[in-house]
Amino acid sequence: MTRPQPSPAPGWSRRSVLGLLGAAPMMMGVPSAARAASPRAGELEGRVKEIMGRPEFAGARWGMEFYSPGTGRAVYSLNASELFNPGSSFKVFPAGTAFETLGPDHRFRTRVYRTGPLVKGVLKGDLVLVAGGDLLLSGRVRRDGSLELPTPDHSYDRNEGAGPLPGDPLVEIRRLARQVAAHGVRQVEGRVLVDISLFREGRESLANGMNATMSPIMVNDNLVDITVRPGGAAGEPAVLDISPQNAYIRVVNDVTTVAAGARPLTFTGAADAPDGTHHVTITGDVPLGVKSLFRACYAPQPARFAAMLFTEALRDEGVRAEAGSTATPDFAELSSHYTRKRMLAEHVSPPLPEELKVMLKVSSNIHTGMWPYLIGAIAGGDAENPRAAGLKLQSRLFEEAGLDGTPPGASEHRYTPEFFTRFLAHMSRKPYYRTYRLTLPILGRDGSLAHVQPDSPAAGHVFAKTGTGIMMSDTAVGISKGLAGFVELPDGQVLTFGTFMHLSSAPGGGSASADAAGQALGEIAAAAYESFAPR
Repeated sequence: MTRPQPSPAPGWSRRSVLGLLGAAPMMMGVPSAARAASPRAGELEGRVKEIMGRPEFAGARWGMEFYSPGTGRAVYSLNASELFNPGSSFKVFPAGTAFETLGPDHRFRTRVYRTGPLVKGVLKGDLVLVAGGDLLLSGRVRRDGSLELPTPDHSYDRNEGAGPLPGDPLVEIRRLARQVAAHGVRQVEGRVLVDISLFREGRESLANGMNATMSPIMVNDNLVDITVRPGGAAGEPAVLDISPQNAYIRVVNDVTTVAAGARPLTFTGAADAPDGTHHVTITGDVPLGVKSLFRACYAPQPARFAAMLFTEALRDEGVRAEAGSTATPDFAELSSHYTRKRMLAEHVSPPLPEELKVMLKVSSNIHTGMWPYLIGAIAGGDAENPRAAGLKLQSRLFEEAGLDGTPPGASEHRYTPEFFTRFLAHMSRKPYYRTYRLTLPILGRDGSLAHVQPDSPAAGHVFAKTGTGIMMSDTAVGISKGLAGFVELPDGQVLTFGTFMHLSSAPGGGSASADAAGQALGEIAAAAYESFAPR
């Protein structure tokens, strides 16, 4: 039975660096006795105790469970009924819900229709791009069908090594424009519109203090990537490279090249103009000798962003067109024109598992925020309250797994290790299991686990979602770390696991301690593989 834990101590503020956060218990203590039910479990217990006993984890609270779906028993357990902040490890829940409700073969379709006749190359009506919820209109899809999944992702713009997505972020938008031109359209007398009536947009608070609009249309993750390079000498303006180039977000450059002592890059003065454009100033300093810095700016009105990008792509194909005004059209009325005969272009997304990889492999939070909306709108049929409908379907999946549909602590983003193992055990019995587990980071191979235990015998055999939370107070930095997923043994047996730790006062700074904890949790998962592998 899940036992609630105390809330964080007063005076702490919460800030997530690598994952979506909720409250995390701010307490230190000695772990209760582990359950080691066999010699193999005893071997794992010894490895776990050695890892937990390292000086860098002094005072940490740990909880974990390794569970055998085949026998219906935990093979190793430590504080498995206590609540922990799993960070982004919880993303296995919406991913599983998407598989269950939409199906692994689901594809999203983005279509373009005309609302009037085409007369000698002139469209006597509007051109409407109907958003279907595709999250990969970003140039991420390579020619071989694999994805560009850089770590860190461009949505983690303040992380070292972050940068724009490789390639052309408008490749899919340009293909749609090319199809329109191929139908003989040379001029659009009406408006270029983006229909987002698939679901009502919502505003979500993401990690790192960001807020973003959840919309049925998402081009380049609804981000404008800004690479900042130093000018030729101290005192000169910085040089900005903006991707994608667009008429919607107008960036004012207030970044100065300095010799040393740079101010951080920040966005200020964000405002919508009467002509439908969005203006923002980037300010701060970039030091001489630095190759580049990177920041990403969210488009506050994704539909307007997409309409202007699509209009520019049409012009590049020789089609004269203008984006519609800022007034919201009556899309219910326009939808009567959405027929096969009037369809001018269509883009079909990769299958569902590929769409989920951005949330899971590189832990994109804007993608995470989108999935309850998509699930609720498409599988739940609720365009007005899609997020609530999506979460209701997730609760139904919890109940199908024999779990509480609204588990204690979930409202504060806290779960028990055993909740994870039972949910994942349920997923391991699904016909789509083998595809589902491949959407997760793979130990030592890809995603956020690419550099964790790469030389271990377990590398390539552990499929798990990472999670990180960093909490700040006036006097200390606390971290929470999670890893949850599947261990596949050489004989085909599967163990599900959830491993979590919380350290109220992290030595050496939160990021360094989080990295050490991430390696430690990967090492524990690898130890489980080695302990339970047939001999």
